[in-house]
Amino acid sequence: MFGVGAATRLTIGLLDPVCFISKNWPHGTEAVGLAAGVRVDRVDRVALCVDDPAPWQYVLSALTDAPTPLAQLAGLFLLVKLLRDAARDGIHTDGTAAGVHRLGLYLLWVLPAAAMVESIARTTLVHAAVTFDAGFLSFFGEWEAPWWAVVTGLALLSLAKILRTSAEMRAELEGTV
Repeated sequence: MFGVGAATRLTIGLLDPVCFISKNWPHGTEAVGLAAGVRVDRVDRVALCVDDPAPWQYVLSALTDAPTPLAQLAGLFLLVKLLRDAARDGIHTDGTAAGVHRLGLYLLWVLPAAAMVESIARTTLVHAAVTFDAGFLSFFGEWEAPWWAVVTGLALLSLAKILRTSAEMRAELEGTV
């Protein structure tokens, strides 16, 4: 359903203007320093719209929304695979420990990177829509880091180490018996 929705949005949206939110707009709600063909769309949050966008602006518009949900969906698939393997093989196995480690690394690195891609795409659209220098590192101000994923990833890495130790203890116990 997500793929069909994304494909529909991309094909139908080819005729629509590209609109995006600028979180770090220095001029309040005033339309100051905009490039030709760009307008301020909303007043409560500064939403810039490019009326005649180039193809690369459509791509960046998709990159402002898609990476985080796609990364979360892939993380969900990793979790389902981990749970299925753990139910089949048991919790105290090397395979389960490796799966927990893999999921922890994924949450620790991929979800923040996906949020960073969204931030860079949004900032690139803002840079192309204004005539003033919006700042080289302004994408850090747009970055909404998923701290829950970082903390959960670190916790899963610790849990993987515990599970690896318990798998070794289980193997030793089976060898003794």
